[in-house]
Amino acid sequence: MKSINLTKFIRSDLIQYEEYKAVPSAYDISEQNKVEIEKINKLDANENIFGPSKSLNSVLLKFKGFQFYPDPEYKRLKRVIGKYVGIPENNIVVGSGGDELIDLLLRLILEPKDQVINSPPTFGSYSTSTFLNRGVIINIPRIKDFAIDIKKILNNINNKTKLIIICNPNNPTGNLTNLNHIIKILDTQKLVLIDEAYFEFSNITVLPLMKKNSNLIILRSFSKWAGIAGLRLGYLIASPFLINQVMKIKPPYNVNVAAELAGLVSLEDIKSRKEIINQIIMERERIYKAIKNNNKFIIYPSFGNYLFIQTNETLFFKLRTNFRQNKIAVRYYDFSSTGKAFRITIGTSAQNNKVIKILNNL
Repeated sequence: MKSINLTKFIRSDLIQYEEYKAVPSAYDISEQNKVEIEKINKLDANENIFGPSKSLNSVLLKFKGFQFYPDPEYKRLKRVIGKYVGIPENNIVVGSGGDELIDLLLRLILEPKDQVINSPPTFGSYSTSTFLNRGVIINIPRIKDFAIDIKKILNNINNKTKLIIICNPNNPTGNLTNLNHIIKILDTQKLVLIDEAYFEFSNITVLPLMKKNSNLIILRSFSKWAGIAGLRLGYLIASPFLINQVMKIKPPYNVNVAAELAGLVSLEDIKSRKEIINQIIMERERIYKAIKNNNKFIIYPSFGNYLFIQTNETLFFKLRTNFRQNKIAVRYYDFSSTGKAFRITIGTSAQNNKVIKILNNL
């Protein structure tokens, strides 16, 4: 075979780019530990360990239309989401998870070298998608207790600023952003994306602000509360004008039929879903109370389905060993601003007991 230098065909800025690294999949962990997938202790990706609505499997088995493309406008799904959220369906666009919707929004609004203001530590897809869409990420590190630095954010807004992104509650730290700070940012009249992927665990939303702020965009997800991360389903809430613009550029069948059905089933079965959410919240608070007085750690209150914990370097590596020996996967961080830390997804009561035992017996 004739050797061709393929490098010249790749965007020059991508050759040296270090991609976003996701955690190992459930299938990898299952295979490595030689245990059935439903028995793994996967507490590293904020998935809902309790899984989807019990009726989903039967709905998928009975469905007779998999040979057809879905409705490209997802009218029925948007209608049901609209009823759930309390807004008209023309304020909604659905996507294959939050990642696709973030990418679509940035693809829509960014000209080369336009700026996106970000507040790390936070969700890594914001930076990745900004770079891939030829924008410039302006990182304004969070301050004490991981609050956004509102003064620096406002001071860094200029004529190249296209979007300010705030994850609320923030991933991985779990804290909420002061509502008055969000209002001040909206008052700049720049586009503002509030990522509410964990809304169902916080019950705090900026949705009422949308009536007076057409520059507000809200991102929501089914992955966490509905337990369907593997099917990929999320939605944007925005002004009808912005929704129509996103509809222009989204792939016509970006959400598959199984994911659409899963969204409908989840919203029809909202009572049992809320019971699971409440169970996760109670477990979250139980772990927090069990760990908060342990002086080996700094644990932060959380409004998501996870907890963020800091520790020193020695204990950090010892914990990694202990979690690995107990076949428990958690997410590890080494931020310049926070040092060594880890994030634990809230699991079943039995899984959480193992976590508490490892932490308190260190």
